[in-house]
Amino acid sequence: MLGTVARKLRIFGFDTLYMKDINDDDLLKIGIAEKRIILTCDKELFKRIVKVGTPGVLLEGSNDLEDIVHALFKHGVYSINFDTTSSRCSSCNGVLSKGNYEQIRKYVHPNVIKWHKDFFRCENCSKVYWEGSHISGIRSLARNLDIKIKEKFAEQDMTKTNSHAF
Repeated sequence: MLGTVARKLRIFGFDTLYMKDINDDDLLKIGIAEKRIILTCDKELFKRIVKVGTPGVLLEGSNDLEDIVHALFKHGVYSINFDTTSSRCSSCNGVLSKGNYEQIRKYVHPNVIKWHKDFFRCENCSKVYWEGSHISGIRSLARNLDIKIKEKFAEQDMTKTNSHAF
C-alpha cells in the first residue's frame, strides 16, 4: 500500500522497512521490537498502534508527497534535503557505499561507466546507483517536501501564536 512512500523515504536516507504481505500482529511485533514508526492507511491497525503505545502515523495513501510531509511533520522533522551520500537502497533499504570503476564494472553496462563517474553500490543487494537524468526529479521532490514541511510548521506556529485564553 505504501511501497512508493517507502522507496522515497529510503532515497532521502530514512531507514525504512517495508513489508507487503505481513499480518498486523507480526507488523506490530516488529515495529515494537525495532522501535520503528509504523506508517499505515489502515484505521483499525492504527487504533491498535495507539493502544499498544508504539509510534505510528495514519496516512491517507492517495498522495505520496502529502503522506511523506504528514509523516515527517508528525515526528518533528523540520527540513529535508537530498544527499546521495546518505541515501539508502530504494529496493532493499541497504546502506549504499561509494564505488569506483573496478568495484562496479561487473554490475553495469559499459556505456553507463563511460558517461558517469560517481557510483553507489548497495552493500546488501549489490544494486548500483549513479546520478542519472532522474536525479533532477529527486532534487525537485526534496525541495517540494522541504517547502511543504516548513509550511506545516509555520501554520502550527501561527495557530499557537493566535491562540488566546480568556
